[in-house]
Amino acid sequence: MSLIIIGIIVIIGLIIILIVKKRSSPSTPRSEGGQEDPETIENEIRRLRELVAQINNRLDALEQRPEITAPEPSLSPEPALAGPSQEAAPAPMAGVPPRKVKPARVKEREWEQIFGGSWLARIGVLALIIGAGFFLKFAFDNDWIGPTGRVILGIVGGLTMLGLGYYWRRRYPILTQVLSGGGIAILYLSIFASFAVYGLIHIYAAIAFLLLVSVASATLSLYYDSMALAIIGIIGAFFAPFILGGFGGRGTAAGDAGQAIQLLAYIIVIDLGALILSTFRNWRWFTLLALACSLIAFGFWYAEFNRQVGVATPEIGITIIFLIFVGATSLFHIIWRRVPQAFDYALMVINAAAYFGISLGLMWDDFRIWIGGFVLLLALFYGFLSYFALRQSAENVRLSLFALAIALVFLTVAIPIQLGDKAWTTIAWAAELVILMWLSFTLRMPHLRTYSYAVFVIMAGRLLIFDTSINISTFQPVLNERFLAFIAGIAAIYLTAQLLWRQRETFPRWKPPASILWVAANFLSLWILSFEVWDFFGSALVTAEPATREGLRNAQNLSLTAVWAIYAVILLVVGIVKRWRYVRLGALALLAISIIKVFAYDVFKLEMGYRIGAFVGLGLLLLVSAYLYQRYSKTIKGVFIEK
Repeated sequence: MSLIIIGIIVIIGLIIILIVKKRSSPSTPRSEGGQEDPETIENEIRRLRELVAQINNRLDALEQRPEITAPEPSLSPEPALAGPSQEAAPAPMAGVPPRKVKPARVKEREWEQIFGGSWLARIGVLALIIGAGFFLKFAFDNDWIGPTGRVILGIVGGLTMLGLGYYWRRRYPILTQVLSGGGIAILYLSIFASFAVYGLIHIYAAIAFLLLVSVASATLSLYYDSMALAIIGIIGAFFAPFILGGFGGRGTAAGDAGQAIQLLAYIIVIDLGALILSTFRNWRWFTLLALACSLIAFGFWYAEFNRQVGVATPEIGITIIFLIFVGATSLFHIIWRRVPQAFDYALMVINAAAYFGISLGLMWDDFRIWIGGFVLLLALFYGFLSYFALRQSAENVRLSLFALAIALVFLTVAIPIQLGDKAWTTIAWAAELVILMWLSFTLRMPHLRTYSYAVFVIMAGRLLIFDTSINISTFQPVLNERFLAFIAGIAAIYLTAQLLWRQRETFPRWKPPASILWVAANFLSLWILSFEVWDFFGSALVTAEPATREGLRNAQNLSLTAVWAIYAVILLVVGIVKRWRYVRLGALALLAISIIKVFAYDVFKLEMGYRIGAFVGLGLLLLVSAYLYQRYSKTIKGVFIEK
């Protein structure tokens, strides 16, 4: 036990030394009294000599190649100095042939150097760590080393790797990153084993030590400015429980609720280290990897311990992980006032969507009645985040708007979840359609427009397939869920089309989608009006006497014709007033359909009274339409030749 504490104290000392060394070391060290330290100067001179020798060796090797000739000393005068906006061109050397440049070979050598000098080292150390872990597990299973010795061995090995990484930090920076990351991973593994496997220290002490290692990992990553180190460290940290069988069902310990809490605390502590690091460095791939590893580890944890922990423990755990990564994806931009990019928005969405989906899966069976309230709280949380980001600085406006968009999406989802699969679901899709389109212009994110088009297709399909059907026996015109859903959907389509239409001069390619939305809105308007009228008489037919049913059917057919004709005349008036040619053409097409219906269907199906009403009404509407065309003929200028 004492050796473990000593090892942890050594880690603290190492961190303090690194921080003090980083802050106190100037570019040219000086001794007391402001004079330069002679020993330091000698070391720098020696290092520069070694560097010059390496450069000369490389130049000698290059000059030995047949395609490169050593340049002769040039006796030409130096070129004149260039002006402020010009660059001095190098003087040509006489007798020196042009150098043959082979970009392909250079590129191949660069890739070879990157793979051979960097990635081979990283993969090699990672493989070494994993192999050492499996070897140690094999040794532990065969009782070659006692529990205390195992932990001490791990701590000593981790500290040794950290020390070697620090010692070689200047000569071998890639190897430094790999060794430091491997050392952090081994320390995670050792401390995890000391409390979760062997029970040598208490859970609270283990959490404190793990948090200390997380701080050390973040500090080293910042000190070396190395995302690779951070990635290696976090992969090793999350891989440790799998190596030691934390999720493997090791007898009675696997079903222990106490071990479940320890494992969950371990995951959370690692995530705290990721939060610290992401606050100072916006390493997006590291944050994505940390989030993915956290979710995967949580999934294995829940699969192993779901019968022992119930619902509250996993929900609290995933909530803490969610809050940590809310900070990891937003604090950097809020604190340092940096504008997020598309990758940052994607990380925010992944975190929110993962938490939402996992929470619904955890609580759906036992807390179904409260799910809507939970989603509403989630919407309020993102609304508060939006307000907080904007309050901190006006430069965070894009982050604030995106958080507000997430809040509004959750708000629209909360309504149908709480109230069931009713018209509110369509209303939620309608609100999301407008929000996404508005944000695509506000945040200048074209991908959001693609998503808004997808939402439009889904919403329109739902209106036509699911919302149109209604219980005819309890139908009430206008005052029903179907009419409410259609009104909200149509209004959303009109607003979306208007947003696109305003940009038609700057971006002509947005004009066709806006026109499609206009057509869809009018089609849905005519659709709902037709069904409202049709179902009004249909509901009366359910309870009507047999003697009156024929008259109701005639009124039903006549009303449908009247709706189409009146709607066509309204469109015609709008097209004339606004000088919209295609609107007028659409109105004429709808009038033609009404005329065909009257002459081809109503004249045979309707009784005499309704037949007279159909023809007289249609005739009056046609006369009004003809009058409008003649009255505004100069404005229209010929509907078929106007452009």
